[in-house]
Amino acid sequence: MLLVGFSLEYFVFTRNWLRLLIVSVLSIVIFAIIVGIDYFAQTAAIEIRSGSVTAVDHEEEWDEWHPEVCTTTTDDKGRTSTSCTPGYWEHHDATNRIKTSDDGWITVRKSMDGKVKFNDSYPNTDSELAYFYPIGTTSASRHTYTNKVKASYSIFKNKEVNPDDYPYLPSYPNTVEGYIKIPRFIGDVPNKVQVLDRLDELNTRLNKMVPNPEKPGKLKSWKEVNLIFVNLGADVPYEAGLALQDSWENGNKNDFVVSFSADSSGRIAWAYAFSWSEVDILKLEVQDLLMNNGDTADFLTIIDGVGNLVEEKFERKQFADFNYIQVQPSNLAIGFIWFLEVTLVVGYFINGLYSTREELRRKGSKSRYSWI
Repeated sequence: MLLVGFSLEYFVFTRNWLRLLIVSVLSIVIFAIIVGIDYFAQTAAIEIRSGSVTAVDHEEEWDEWHPEVCTTTTDDKGRTSTSCTPGYWEHHDATNRIKTSDDGWITVRKSMDGKVKFNDSYPNTDSELAYFYPIGTTSASRHTYTNKVKASYSIFKNKEVNPDDYPYLPSYPNTVEGYIKIPRFIGDVPNKVQVLDRLDELNTRLNKMVPNPEKPGKLKSWKEVNLIFVNLGADVPYEAGLALQDSWENGNKNDFVVSFSADSSGRIAWAYAFSWSEVDILKLEVQDLLMNNGDTADFLTIIDGVGNLVEEKFERKQFADFNYIQVQPSNLAIGFIWFLEVTLVVGYFINGLYSTREELRRKGSKSRYSWI
């Protein structure tokens, strides 16, 4: 844009350098915004953190009196006039908040199951609020982080599978339910409610707050892990586990995903674990544990066994190790930039042509180019 504008001003127009400067700065700002948005879209990822409810806070509704306010003004002839806004009452609704170790304070307007809506009438105390959100209740929350691998995952893909060939693959579980719940078991399993609860308890225990050795006086999540189980169903080939890995781009930085196939009788046909964890042997031991167990009849035992292995061996990958990856603008961003570039050049040319012609007319002179 700068070179084109300079050429137009020097050879065609009246050399209005301020116009060139304004348009050039505007184009740079616009392009920087586009590249920034594109970078965020390519690298923004969501990780799931686990914790528990640590506090509740209920504030009763109240009414605030705003007294009358009068304003006196004087006109240019020295006459004064006074106008008053009458006093009035303002109602403030009751507020209910819970605090979790993974996401801080959260305003809640209904119970976790959605059956009870909170209002000025109920609840009225901290203890009544705690009835719906007991201290110690497991919690989960979404947090955004920069993941350069997401923009270049193709270099890590399993070459022998294509996720599009497995349309039944589930979406990544990151939908928050009841303010503080995110299901970490996908698919069918006996006693699923108990399985989900046990898995929540395990994730909370694995992510309990402990002293941070790198920052004295600060706390950190212990294992920094998000354990997920996925039953892809009966008669599903082993390659579906690889396809799920690519569909979820190997999971987020703290994920440990255990995928498997179980038939209607609960027999486990295969298991495949994936994660960015630094310890590859952990994935193999988890797969062996599921296969040795044989079926899903008592999945709580499987969860406990996997939990013990994760507690012992899981080490979260430091994504700073991927800082060497250079994120290039996407084709969409490049195309949009070119479109704006052409639009700016055309608009610049039309504006410059018009303003040059008008200036020449005012001066009563003729252009060196007869077509202007």
